[in-house]
Amino acid sequence: MADYKTAIQHFDTVILDPKSYMRLKVQAHIHRGEVYQAKGDRNRALADYNTAVQIDEDHPDPYLHRAQFYLSIEGLEQAIKDLEKCIELDEDFPAPWTQLVYGQYQMARTMTPSLLDQVFKNLGKMQEQFPLVGDVYALYGQVLQDQRQFSAAEEKFLEAQRLAPDNVTYKAHVATLKMMAENNFDSALVLLNEAHEKDPKCDFVLENLGMIYIQKQMYPEALECFKKALELVKTEAEAAHLSALYIGIQCQWEVCDEYNVKPVSIADLQDFSQMMTAPQG
Repeated sequence: MADYKTAIQHFDTVILDPKSYMRLKVQAHIHRGEVYQAKGDRNRALADYNTAVQIDEDHPDPYLHRAQFYLSIEGLEQAIKDLEKCIELDEDFPAPWTQLVYGQYQMARTMTPSLLDQVFKNLGKMQEQFPLVGDVYALYGQVLQDQRQFSAAEEKFLEAQRLAPDNVTYKAHVATLKMMAENNFDSALVLLNEAHEKDPKCDFVLENLGMIYIQKQMYPEALECFKKALELVKTEAEAAHLSALYIGIQCQWEVCDEYNVKPVSIADLQDFSQMMTAPQG
């Protein structure tokens, strides 16, 4: 995990320096907000993002980062509002477009199903506007996969890979598709091992590799993947999620080994993870 204290002190120095020009102060507030967010200090993070917006209301960066914060806490309506403002200020920037469509899709899934048509319209518009951006195709593929349109999803993931072959998360998405669409864990394992070999420090690949090993009841290998992923995650929320998975599979392995009982499913482990990381009342 990062040295949060040193990072905050660095940004404090920039923010408090009367000689710092406006744009530098904006970036310092944004990045200090990111550090607070990684620490799990939501109030201070939001305060920094709000200050960055107040300092420079006509720059898209503060709105994008505040929107990403709102997405992380499921504040979908606030996130979408900020992303629309960001696009209004710079419509040629692909990042707010992908975040906007992601937010709209989450709203369509959880609150407003009628938004789904708009999501697909915006996905098509993004693909036309940013034909060379891998993240656009990857997001399109994730939406299609979630809608169980597996062949179309695979086409999008493969196009993302073609455009950005060094981004191993795209290969990981193809692997999860193999699991979901074909129940083909062997093919998924091959793809994830290829991705891990290319980028051993991708926590997303390691987490998915661990889940494959759970499915194949290869518990020591799963634990090793989760342990490595824990060393790489950037936020305390991600660390809590992975820690819960690690504890769950470690307990399962010990119980199954000692009492010769059948392992629980991945879904049960994910439920355990959610229970362990949920806020306590």
